[in-house]
Amino acid sequence: MIMHPPGPTPSPFLAVPSPIAWLLLALAAFLAPPASAHPFLQNRWQVVAASNRLAMRATVTLREVAVIQGLSPEQVAQPAALLHALSNHAAYVSQHLHVSANGARLPIDVLDYSLLVEDDASGADDETPERRHAAYELGVSLPPSRSPVTLRFAHDVLKGLNFAPGIPWDVSHVLLLTDPLRNVLGEGVVRIGQDVEVSIPSTGAPSTDLATPSQPAADTPRQAQPPASPAPGASVSGFMGFLRHGLHHVATGYDHVLFLASLTLAAASWRRLLAIIGIFTLAHSLTVTLSAMGWLSLPSWIVEPVIAGSIVFVAVQNLLAPRHAAGHGRLLVAFGFGLVHGLGFAGGLADALGTASGWSLALPIVAFCLGVELAHLAIGAPMFGILKAVARPPSTEPSVPAHPARRIASILVAMGGSWFLWAALRNA
Repeated sequence: MIMHPPGPTPSPFLAVPSPIAWLLLALAAFLAPPASAHPFLQNRWQVVAASNRLAMRATVTLREVAVIQGLSPEQVAQPAALLHALSNHAAYVSQHLHVSANGARLPIDVLDYSLLVEDDASGADDETPERRHAAYELGVSLPPSRSPVTLRFAHDVLKGLNFAPGIPWDVSHVLLLTDPLRNVLGEGVVRIGQDVEVSIPSTGAPSTDLATPSQPAADTPRQAQPPASPAPGASVSGFMGFLRHGLHHVATGYDHVLFLASLTLAAASWRRLLAIIGIFTLAHSLTVTLSAMGWLSLPSWIVEPVIAGSIVFVAVQNLLAPRHAAGHGRLLVAFGFGLVHGLGFAGGLADALGTASGWSLALPIVAFCLGVELAHLAIGAPMFGILKAVARPPSTEPSVPAHPARRIASILVAMGGSWFLWAALRNA
């Protein structure tokens, strides 16, 4: 019997039927949205309830103003163009912030607006529109009532507008409602589909203890310092609001989901999955905390491309170096990129918390990071369970190829990450 020498070992990629592989790749290329990593904007909504009127200050990012008013980055830097946009945006703010009393929506009066001058404790020179703000002074007249009044706060800012095809803007307002003595009456995080409801005592008879509506100044944008106020997040309702905020941040953050999928695809066991998710959350929480305390800050034009690039790196490592992806080195990769992912959201959280310090700063951060961890587990655990049922776990042995399902999934994640990277560089 003639023995023929064995032929070359087939490439593991060829183990996948080529028509199916090309179909999946084509669908991924067609459906993958060209989006940046974090289309999130953080605003503040401070409300003082006095007698029969609410005095409100809405602090909004200049990116929101630029999107609605159609400003280019160059125009944002021009005082005349920015002044005109701030004036026009006053009407948008009054129409898209919603306050209702006992179910009846109340009109909002615009009293004034100003361009905020905010000190950056970290010393970083971040002039991106997401980190610069305008403040709108608003007033709401409450109907007289001798019984407690239920107030509901909602908004539909940037609703129906996309940051990029398929990726809507996600705007949140950190709400803080106090009385004139700065006692907290209610707080929470307001976003589209997530209202905050607060009950206040009777409003009594009409009075004029608060300012009446007036026309905003039309010459130059007034430079103002952010007002000192109680910090949000110190109550049970505030804690739960930031917990939901963390959950929502991951669930709607396509970059987070893709990166988490990349990590899950190379996890060989439940123990390894939990370790990877835990260390990623630890790193994410560390930079969120440091940024919220004003100790660390990086401009978005650096952070966003690195976040998108991390998705591509991890997915490609799954494909080209599966032994290293399944080994202990993956923990270092998860920690390193977790630090950058935390910076992608930390700036907005720090701005929304305003002048918070001490326990009032710690509770929102803990709540937010806990929400992030729960969301990681809620997404990663089912994903790993499905992979474990349909595909063998990855091996640290170099001679054992990865399962075709894991290779296909890594290819799709790499393509999605490439779209994110392209959009991040385009919008840098």
